[in-house]
Amino acid sequence: MTFWNWRRGPGPSATVGSAAIAVSDDLAPIELYTAESRIVGWISPNGMRVTDLLSTQDELRLWRPSPGPLDAVHPPAVATASVGAATGDENGEWETLTTARVILAMPPEWRASRQLRLHRRLRRAAMAAGPFSVTGNVHLPPGGEVSGHLLRSHAFLPLTDAYILHNGEPPFEHVVSVVLVNTAHVGQIVPLVTLA
Repeated sequence: MTFWNWRRGPGPSATVGSAAIAVSDDLAPIELYTAESRIVGWISPNGMRVTDLLSTQDELRLWRPSPGPLDAVHPPAVATASVGAATGDENGEWETLTTARVILAMPPEWRASRQLRLHRRLRRAAMAAGPFSVTGNVHLPPGGEVSGHLLRSHAFLPLTDAYILHNGEPPFEHVVSVVLVNTAHVGQIVPLVTLA
């Protein structure tokens, strides 16, 4: 189960008192995986796609991040421990995570208007990224192919209709609509035969 399936909006405590000032309509839920932990929290994308945000910045600001074990299926308890190279504000609610540590990111669901959508060719691919095996649809530009060049041209590669398998201990799997894979952690990418 992914972050946005169990909680679609801020909880009641996030809209009361001083926390209400920190929460704006611009905050969006995100679920991240590093080699050691699963982190759920909120980001302020400022109108950017999460793929672009991760690709253009060395650090990701998270509001109320909650690190937990990799195989957790329920939301982790709110933690006060730091997440990577953390720098909090006066309330300790904002922390920073270096994007290099992120292996997988599940962004909030977002649909572009019909006029802004790019029509691309879908190609099923499998890849090994850190301790994860990921299979999903790569959206290729005209003339593009699933290859090492694709990994060199993107910092984070979005895959849709993705299946994620954790190969380490404990083993677990997830099925998600969109996952962003940090290509710096990809050891292998293989195009798969597409039926239909």
